[in-house]
Amino acid sequence: MTEQRSPHTLGAALRRQAVLTLALLALAVIVAVGVLVSAPLAARGAAALLGVLAVLRVVLPVRSIGALAVRSRGLDVAVMAVLAIGLAVLSTSPNL
Repeated sequence: MTEQRSPHTLGAALRRQAVLTLALLALAVIVAVGVLVSAPLAARGAAALLGVLAVLRVVLPVRSIGALAVRSRGLDVAVMAVLAIGLAVLSTSPNL
């Protein structure tokens, strides 16, 4: 007889929200880069992260993307893409 795993454990939650968990870990690294190295570099990293998340929102089903699926697919992708582009443009500004 196989043992049933509870869907209410931390491990189960992390598996359900794998994309969000990885995005938050990447964001922690980006913040550390911003504090320790350079803010413009961190801004470019955050823009890249938003771009990757927008692409993942396009190609992955809602069940795989987890809590990143907030609105309709098109609106989620548009918001993340606009934020990524805006942040990338702002990161090239002098004296950031």
